[in-house]
Amino acid sequence: MNQFDADSMHRLAKLALDAGEVTTPEAALVLFQQYRVRIHLGAGWADTLAGQACFVTALSTASRAFLGGVEVDGDLTPLLRVPLFAGLPAAQVVQALGGTVVDIPTLQLPSLLIGDGGVSPSTTFAIRPTWDGWCAQIAPVGSSHHLTANDDNPLAGVCAGALAVSEAFSHVRGDSLEAGNRRIGLSLWNPLAIADWQSPECRGPRLAYLPNDLWLVGVGHLGQAYVWGLGMLPYPPDRRPRLVLQDVDRVTTSNLSTCLLVGADDLAMRKTRVVARRLEAIGFEIELVERRFGAHHHLQPGEPTVALFGVDNIAARRDLDTAAFALVVEAGLGSGYRDFRSLRMHTLPGPRPASELWPAQAASQGVAALNEAYQQLAHDSGDLCGVTMLATKAVATPFVGAFAASLVMAELMRPLHGGGIHTSVDVQLHSLPHRLGAPITPPSMRCAFIEST
Repeated sequence: MNQFDADSMHRLAKLALDAGEVTTPEAALVLFQQYRVRIHLGAGWADTLAGQACFVTALSTASRAFLGGVEVDGDLTPLLRVPLFAGLPAAQVVQALGGTVVDIPTLQLPSLLIGDGGVSPSTTFAIRPTWDGWCAQIAPVGSSHHLTANDDNPLAGVCAGALAVSEAFSHVRGDSLEAGNRRIGLSLWNPLAIADWQSPECRGPRLAYLPNDLWLVGVGHLGQAYVWGLGMLPYPPDRRPRLVLQDVDRVTTSNLSTCLLVGADDLAMRKTRVVARRLEAIGFEIELVERRFGAHHHLQPGEPTVALFGVDNIAARRDLDTAAFALVVEAGLGSGYRDFRSLRMHTLPGPRPASELWPAQAASQGVAALNEAYQQLAHDSGDLCGVTMLATKAVATPFVGAFAASLVMAELMRPLHGGGIHTSVDVQLHSLPHRLGAPITPPSMRCAFIEST
């Protein structure tokens, strides 16, 4: 029996072990338990769905990255309106998502200010996420260049919340001298715009149409982030979307550090059923497919022909060529301690088939090279197999997944509003201005839709 259970390690704390900063999984957790953050809710934060989406995204992703705790203070009186948390008071949501409501905050903590107002001058790191239409931004609280919401798009709120947590994480890790001192953002309407991402043209049209009839392949880290994004959108209460959820895995301890819709009570349950329970409770129509996706996949009449792909498996990606989906949007995330904040998104069909994007030889997995920390761990434990399995697991965190989901969902929704799509988009979350991609105009396929409220 392996001494090291690869499915129990916290997937973000693992980066300290991979980087050789610590020598044991326990020491990695001790290190990450020193990381704390504060979320202050200022005036007007709940006036828009984007503001509410920013709050719950920042809170849920931060509670899985800052293991020392997430303090929340400020205006906790509003009831939420985003579908996934509709009717719940903010204070109850804080508790449900792993935060702690405080009357007297710890002023020295790195702070995220959502809404209007200021923070104590003694706070050394204080940023404000803002949004307008399809644009999301973070900037120092004292900046005069915050976005003012003229149009309400919850995807921009999800994006801004994820950006803010990523910036705070860079600060506590000390991996960027600029963290907390810069203004960065992007347009989900035109994600390749760099210098002019905040122009009126890049803020996009009013959100009017929402996706319906989707097939989600994989409901782990990325798949649940896609669902999270869908759960923020302004679907009418009496008309929620139909989703097919496909996965075979069960919830493990490590999933608690990466997946936005599972908790400790869900351990050992099938991921499809946990997610379905959350969505059916708010009126989504759910169908389950609990078999592996592969070359045998064939759509039946009446099934969704548009897919969101969230499986981190090259062999499965190659099988997208034969799956007969009319449109697929997929994302792949970096997996190492250096690149876990990088992502690449593809839209299919494109100029190259999936079998060329992911050659067969790329699917072969080499033997993991163990750094000194893992070698010592294997020597001390006598469990080379268990240590090697642990070393091969990806470094992952849901603030990257939520950010990726905002891009993927925008890719799906943009054509519904007259915009284009992209063959690919490459983004480094910790270095946001360095974005690459290739647009396709006009899009060849649009998904079914529901008019927004």
